[in-house]
Amino acid sequence: MRVLILVLVVIAVAFAAVIAFGSLRSPDGGNPPPSDQESLEEGGWEPPSWTAALNAVMSPFAPGLEMNPPRVSVNAGTTADRQAPASDDALRVARLALTSGRGIAVEYSCAGTEPDRDGKTCSQQVCLCADGATFTAAEIDGLCTSGWRKHRQAGGGVRCGAEDAEAAVTVYSRGGRLRFRVLGAGSAAAEFR
Repeated sequence: MRVLILVLVVIAVAFAAVIAFGSLRSPDGGNPPPSDQESLEEGGWEPPSWTAALNAVMSPFAPGLEMNPPRVSVNAGTTADRQAPASDDALRVARLALTSGRGIAVEYSCAGTEPDRDGKTCSQQVCLCADGATFTAAEIDGLCTSGWRKHRQAGGGVRCGAEDAEAAVTVYSRGGRLRFRVLGAGSAAAEFR
């Protein structure tokens, strides 16, 4: 009985330590996001992207989005659009990989004019970039989400890691448009996997 009580006390202390450690490591000290409307309008806080969080869990099990041809090339200053057809599948995952260039941004928009519903986040953005590639804030402004930029901050811009060459976008049953843009200058290409 003493061993059981000792184990429960150790678990409780460890749990409290994890909570304290996590709140101290948080950049905002564990404070909740600002609640006043002015702070929200200034872009001080963004809600979490549930789609991005669930992509890692769903990706291995969801059917893939097959596009023909699978490769998309784009030059700086231009866009390349690919239409994802409607499907009987509730969702599909477009698995993308950067095949050439420094980086490419992909934006998904659902087809149709009806508003988002059932918790579906139709407007999604992902950025793919080569390991070690760096971009100034001006080169990626409006193309990559603030959360993506925040996790890759380096000086006045961002620096990409090895895991940034691949990303996934959830495509819903009604289909939609995938728009590709180059990050920075030059040209880039991505491939559906």
